Amino acid sequence: MPALPDGVSLQEYAEVRDEVSAGEWRHLYDPTVGEDRNWYLNDHTFVRDADGTWHMIGITHAEPLNPLDEKHFAHATAPFLHGPWAKQPFAMSVDPGYHGEAHLWAPHIIFHDGRYYMYYCGGDADHSFYAINLATSTDLRTWTRHPGGPLFRDGFDARDPFVTRIDGRWVIYYTATIYPDGGNFVVAYRTSDDLVHWSGRKFAYSEPLGGVMTESPFLVQRGTDWYLFIGPRRGYVGTDVFRSKDPFSFNANSWVGNIPSHAAEVIFAEGRHWVTHAGWGQRGVYLAPLNWQTTFKGVRVTAPDYRVDLQTSPTSELRELSVRMRDGTWRNVLDNHHRGSGPYLGVGLFGATEKARAAPKVRVEGATVALQGVPIGQEKITVDWKLDFHADSFDSSLTWHVAAPTRNPLWELAFSVDTWLGTLGDDQVFPRRGDAPGFTRWAMATGISATMAMAYRRGSAWAEANRWYSDGESSICWQSVWQPNGGSITPGDYFGGTWRIGVSPRSRDRDLAERLANGINTR
Repeated sequence: MPALPDGVSLQEYAEVRDEVSAGEWRHLYDPTVGEDRNWYLNDHTFVRDADGTWHMIGITHAEPLNPLDEKHFAHATAPFLHGPWAKQPFAMSVDPGYHGEAHLWAPHIIFHDGRYYMYYCGGDADHSFYAINLATSTDLRTWTRHPGGPLFRDGFDARDPFVTRIDGRWVIYYTATIYPDGGNFVVAYRTSDDLVHWSGRKFAYSEPLGGVMTESPFLVQRGTDWYLFIGPRRGYVGTDVFRSKDPFSFNANSWVGNIPSHAAEVIFAEGRHWVTHAGWGQRGVYLAPLNWQTTFKGVRVTAPDYRVDLQTSPTSELRELSVRMRDGTWRNVLDNHHRGSGPYLGVGLFGATEKARAAPKVRVEGATVALQGVPIGQEKITVDWKLDFHADSFDSSLTWHVAAPTRNPLWELAFSVDTWLGTLGDDQVFPRRGDAPGFTRWAMATGISATMAMAYRRGSAWAEANRWYSDGESSICWQSVWQPNGGSITPGDYFGGTWRIGVSPRSRDRDLAERLANGINTR
């Protein structure tokens, strides 16, 4: 076995943690069936009728995405949760004559006293005055809007209602902003005794980062603990989970997991909890078992001046890249709040819609860790990810294997590093924001007391379309494929690039970036 560089150690680990995660995803229902073009199904709800038949009702529209034109609720039924699911006529269509109803968004259905109550967002021309509406039914097929009009209005784009019963009161949770015309995103709630008349709003969760969404709130009780699911987080396909003893008080420090799901709904059936996934460009709805404890696997690497946690299951990503500070303490420069740190695809839209899942094979030889055949989301695309660790830095190399084109247009194929270091740039422009064509010698993220640099090996990627510097989320994304409105990729194998990555306890450490670039391009 090759010798390790001086001061470098590698240790494989497997740990059970109290973190919420999802198991293997199964494609449950595709609204495209029977249509002459692709359709999507977004925020949705599940309910089981008195005969045991399952019903799924949700936002639907033909691709490409057009949220302000979402005017119908899809409806499908199945004898069992796992199917087979059959398409039904639309459950309901928009009625502009009903108090200015502009679209149909995010239904949630409960059953009470012989009647089904469907809460949904009807929108409005004024986005600071969105309507939360109610329709009722006795058979889940014919719906009657509440004659009194919207139950209440809120902003900005107040939507995604979820209704449950807590301590003898009905509670409705929904996403909004702290002020009607903007501000930090929140999960608001109101209470009711009759499901129609609702109290003034309060906040169950307020996002400290103003640009991070709080969509699709869903609440689950387990014992004395309450779990709040909200998204999209860490990209379009991502739901964060928070835990609290108080269902009316959650905060960012109570985070207990992230699930690769958009518009997640939690269902209890067959003696366990399940979670769903849907959205733009996703070709329908998916189902996976929900795990309240998760076994995490990976490799921890310690070098004299940096540490790495390379997680290999349940997802494949860099979870830690720490720098040794001048006082001897360690500081992690990654936060993984946005697109994560690793390979990803953007299918159907920009963003990390498809991320790297568990590596089926991990090989550790000396200072090299190779993740082989890593599946990327639900696509028939895998990646081999090899990391070579040195005393002062490490190399990250990708090889993509495309078995079939993506199911929807491919907008991005990329490698991302997600940091908390808010100043970004490269050897051409520093600082830099937004998109920039091609790949540069190096890119850097830096803060007051630390720098993370990535140096690119010239010509190591088959395509060098674009770079994206997201100052709001502190991400650097190297995009071999970057195509607005998407395109296709031919089956085959593609070298995805090699980067040398290092950290420093200095601000704006250009010497680090130049040293890495010179080293990786010396043959």
